[in-house]
Amino acid sequence: TVSMALGALGVMPASPAAGTEFVPAFSHRTIAFGAPGTPDAAVVRLTEAPLAECFGLRTWVSSQILATHLHEHIARYRHPRQVTRVLELGAGTGLPGLLLHELGASVVLTDAENEPGVLANLRGVCETLNENAPKDNHDDAEKARATHLTWGTLDKHALALASERFHVVLGADVLYAKARDFDKLFATVSLLLRRGGENDKHKNENDFVPLFVTAYKHRASHVSIESGLRTHKLRVREQWRYPGEKGATVDVVEIVLGE
Repeated sequence: TVSMALGALGVMPASPAAGTEFVPAFSHRTIAFGAPGTPDAAVVRLTEAPLAECFGLRTWVSSQILATHLHEHIARYRHPRQVTRVLELGAGTGLPGLLLHELGASVVLTDAENEPGVLANLRGVCETLNENAPKDNHDDAEKARATHLTWGTLDKHALALASERFHVVLGADVLYAKARDFDKLFATVSLLLRRGGENDKHKNENDFVPLFVTAYKHRASHVSIESGLRTHKLRVREQWRYPGEKGATVDVVEIVLGE
C-alpha cells in the first residue's frame, strides 16, 4: 500500500503585482510515496499556487491518483534494459512525471506554449532537481527538463521531441474538454508512441511496449474518447478505477498503438 503524506513546507512571497492584477502566492509541498527505507520509496517536492486562477499551477486529484498508481505498479512502467524515457503532456505542476524521475527515469515535462507561467514554474522545479543531483551523476539522460508542446501541432519542435523515442507518455486530467481537443491530444500521443516504438531494432513479444498512461475524472465523454482512439489507431490495454473526491471516480487507462 502506498502512503501519501501531504505537508506544506512554507510559502514563497509572490512577485509584485502589476496594477491590480492578482499574483498568486506559491508554496512548496512534499508528497511521499512508500514508507521510508523501503524499495522505491520516493519524495516529490512540488511548487504550486493553490489559489491561482491558472489551472496549471494547481495540483489536481487526478494527478495525485495517477502518481500513486504509477508507484504501486512501477514495474509496468520501467524499461527492463535501459533508463526509462518519460514525457508528460499537460504537466501542470508535474507530479506524475516528477515521481518517475525520482524513481530513476529521464523525464520531460511539457505544457502548452500559451501557458508561460506554468512552463516557468516547471523549468524552475527541473533546474532545482538538476542542481541538487549527485555530483557524480554526469548523465544528461537522467536529468529532468521542461519545454512547451501544444497538442496537435506537428511542427519541428514536436517532431524533435518525438525523435527522443519516449517509452512512457503521461497525462493527468487531459481528457476533459471537447472532442476536437481529444483529437489533437491523440494525434500527439500517436506520434510519440510510434516514434517510441522505434527504440529496439530487434523485438520480441517480451519487449517493453511504449504506452500512454492517463488519469481523468469519470466525467469525460467516452464516446469522444473512443472515437479519437479509433481515428488514430490506438487502443486501451488496461484500465483501473479509483475513488476520487466527493463521490467521484477517477479512471487510470493505459493506451497503446493498435494492431
